Amino acid sequence: MQKALVTAVVLLPFSAAFADVIWRGDFETGTLEQWSGPPKSEAVRVVTDPVRAGKFAVRIDGTNAAPRNGYDRIEFQHQPKPPGTAEGTERYFGWSIFLPAKLVPGEHALGFFETRNSWRQLMSFEADGEDIKFSTRVPYALRWTGRGRLTPGRWHDFAVHVLWSRDPEKGFIEVWFDGEKVVPLAKTATLRDENVAFFQVGLFRKTSEIPESIIIDHVIEATTLAEVTPPPLAPAAAKQMPK
Repeated sequence: MQKALVTAVVLLPFSAAFADVIWRGDFETGTLEQWSGPPKSEAVRVVTDPVRAGKFAVRIDGTNAAPRNGYDRIEFQHQPKPPGTAEGTERYFGWSIFLPAKLVPGEHALGFFETRNSWRQLMSFEADGEDIKFSTRVPYALRWTGRGRLTPGRWHDFAVHVLWSRDPEKGFIEVWFDGEKVVPLAKTATLRDENVAFFQVGLFRKTSEIPESIIIDHVIEATTLAEVTPPPLAPAAAKQMPK
C-alpha cells in the first residue's frame, strides 16, 4: 500500500504536466499585454460587454481600418514558445468570436495559422456572411463548410487540435465549432517547411467602406481540449448584444 501511494504521488505531477494551459490571450489583465506586439489602433479596445468568460474581451471596430495590399488587417498574433509548433509537437488552440452584425459580403479570416518568414497559410477559418469554412493548405483541402452557422448576436467557439509535422502520414488536425466536432481526425502535413507556425485572429477582410466589428475572447493554447473549451453559456447569455 505504501509503495502504491508513493507511485501515485510520483505520477500525479507527471500526469498534470500533460493537461496544462500553456498560454492565455483572454484579456483578463484588462489590457493587451498578454499578446506580443498587439495592434496599435484606435479601432482596438478592451471591453467588459459582451464577454465569453471572465471580465474582459477585446473589440475591433473598423472601416478601412488598416489597409494593406487591398485588405483591412487589424490582427492579434501569437507565436507559441518552443517546442510550440516544432516537428512532432501536439497542441490544442481555442478562441471565441462574437459578431454584433452579419459579416458583409466577401471573405473574412476568423483565425488562421501561417509560417514565419515564408508567410504561407497552413490552415484557416474563413467566413462570408453567415457561412463559414475550414481548410488546410499543405496542400489545399476544404475540410468543412458550415452554411448559416456563423450567426450574429451570439458567441461562437473555435477549437483546433493539431500535431505539427511536414509528413502527411504523421501530421493531423481535428476541429470543433461551438462544441461540435466538425472535422474528425484527418491526416495531413501541418507544416510547410522549416519555418515555425504562428496564429492570427482579428479583422482580416478586403478593404471596404462598410464598418464592421468583431469581439474576441478566451484565446488559449493548451495540451487538452478541455483546457481550451470555454465554460457552457447560460441560456440567457447564449445570445446577447453588446452595449
